[in-house]
Amino acid sequence: MSKNKHVKSHQHSFRWGGWLIGLVILVALGFTGFRYFHQGSTQRPREIRLTAVGDSLTQGVGDPTNKGGYTNLIRKKVNAKNPNVRMSTANYGISGETTDQINHRVVSSKRLQTSLRHADVITVTTGGNDLLKFLKANVVASNQKILDTKLNQYCLIYQQRVARLFRNIRRLNSSAPIFVFGIYNPVYVYFPQVSYINDTVAQTNQITKKVSQQQHGIYFVAINKQLTDGQFKTAKQRKSLEKKAGASDFSGNQSSPADIERILNGQSAQFNQYLSNDDHFHPNLTGYKIMTDHLYQQMVKHTTWAKE
Repeated sequence: MSKNKHVKSHQHSFRWGGWLIGLVILVALGFTGFRYFHQGSTQRPREIRLTAVGDSLTQGVGDPTNKGGYTNLIRKKVNAKNPNVRMSTANYGISGETTDQINHRVVSSKRLQTSLRHADVITVTTGGNDLLKFLKANVVASNQKILDTKLNQYCLIYQQRVARLFRNIRRLNSSAPIFVFGIYNPVYVYFPQVSYINDTVAQTNQITKKVSQQQHGIYFVAINKQLTDGQFKTAKQRKSLEKKAGASDFSGNQSSPADIERILNGQSAQFNQYLSNDDHFHPNLTGYKIMTDHLYQQMVKHTTWAKE
């Protein structure tokens, strides 16, 4: 082969090698760019707006961090467990409000209405102050028959009130799932012998759950068992607790208003490890974590974005 032919062959091979290297680089850059932009479009977190409305349990009374109790904790939990979701929360809880008072805000507050309309998920706490008001007014009734009659009246009225509240929230937002917390007996650990309070708590929860099930997309979140029993988790522990309380001269149904007030304010040497030491009534941080865990379990069942 002549020298010129050898040089041309070498140059031809070099040219093809250069093209091949350039092609590989181009393909690599193209793939990297595609993956970058593809990931950017598919992994952008979905914005989830949670509006929480209700009483002191929504406000977060008893939370030592003063960050809003379960509303803050559920935001942190959702964002930690779901990288493709970014939850934000709006807290419309006001301590002491009854179901009617919460409903009044729903139908009159423009700010709350706007938040509910744009919410992707809604949470509600109600019923506790309705029941507390009833107990303080009626638990000292002179006999069990009168007490039962008054309780039946209370249940009918409460059912109407909670149904109205749910309807008015649903009118503002027809699609967002609504998670409604039940209530608990904050004085069981202090006065376990007063079974009447446990019974009325259970009936209130049954009503809230029943009304929830009658409407589309409303889910009941039960917290009664854990927050009522506190650290007394076994039947043996609760029996021992009730036995000790049995020595008390407090009968539960035929006592003075001062005795009832003392019970309902949780004034006792005993304590519930899930309730605040400040008032022995509202959840502490552990109690709010329990509420958060139960709420998240329901979110996993009834949303497409919450994962275990």
